[in-house]
Amino acid sequence: MNTTSLPHQKTLRFAIETEAALSTLENALAIIRRTGITLDGMRIAPGADGMDVWMRLGAEEDDALTLCRMRLHNVVGILAIREFPRPAAMETAAQLAAA
Repeated sequence: MNTTSLPHQKTLRFAIETEAALSTLENALAIIRRTGITLDGMRIAPGADGMDVWMRLGAEEDDALTLCRMRLHNVVGILAIREFPRPAAMETAAQLAAA
């Protein structure tokens, strides 16, 4: 599936506790896989509350992204989740690459 053509795209930012960072991240990735959305990119860096995680996600329907965020809220070890729309510059670059 070509991820650049997916109509609904969001970036999620959240922190995970350092004590169980790997298992928490595995749970988050499993939720994304089971929800049927695409992981277009991920960045992990040390943060004040643990590890900061940025995930760029894409889906055919906005409801899938909403469901994914709701499920991530239930994972033990994931702290506050912030949601951002994809930046316009990112979309433009993706569209140019697809052309």
